[in-house]
Amino acid sequence: MKNLKRTLFFIILLFALSCKQDDFTPLPKSYLRIDFPIKSFTPHNGDCPFSFEIPNYSIVVNKFKHLPPCYKTVYFPDFKAEILYSYHKIDTSVFSLIEQIRSNVDAHNFRARGVNENAWIDKENKVYGNTFEITGDVACNYIFYLTDSNNHFFSGELLFLTKPNYDSLQPVLEFIQSDIKHLIETFRWEDSLIMQKQESL
Repeated sequence: MKNLKRTLFFIILLFALSCKQDDFTPLPKSYLRIDFPIKSFTPHNGDCPFSFEIPNYSIVVNKFKHLPPCYKTVYFPDFKAEILYSYHKIDTSVFSLIEQIRSNVDAHNFRARGVNENAWIDKENKVYGNTFEITGDVACNYIFYLTDSNNHFFSGELLFLTKPNYDSLQPVLEFIQSDIKHLIETFRWEDSLIMQKQESL
């Protein structure tokens, strides 16, 4: 019996020594390569009482036909992303519209890592507002509003037409966020359009 155990021990030992252990080298973390287009911009107003510039790789579409004519979508086909924007004429108080935007931001809090809020003030063109960058795997990573505080209220939100994954979408998100920043910087109220519509009625 002892001889059998000794023989088995040597067989297992020889087998273990004969197995060559492969060297393991961890691969570096990789990311999907994205070829971003060169930025250039064109004006857009769409017969609404405001105008702004959009990038040449986006288009404006009426995605929801049942909504008012100044509710439209800036679509980025290469990135499967869109900015849904809407316009309200202020009838009572601007604060109720602002609270609605903040409620939309708060609705993402349960999945968000955090919210970066920044104010926008353009006294010369009477454009004031806030931007909300929502980090984390949420349905909407960017919400903003612009107003003149008296007559006009414009808002927008950035959506990706894919499953939320903040880490993988972050390069595209940062790229489009710079387009939203440009939209805000070039945003103007077009009161002349309002006057023309009123005169035509």
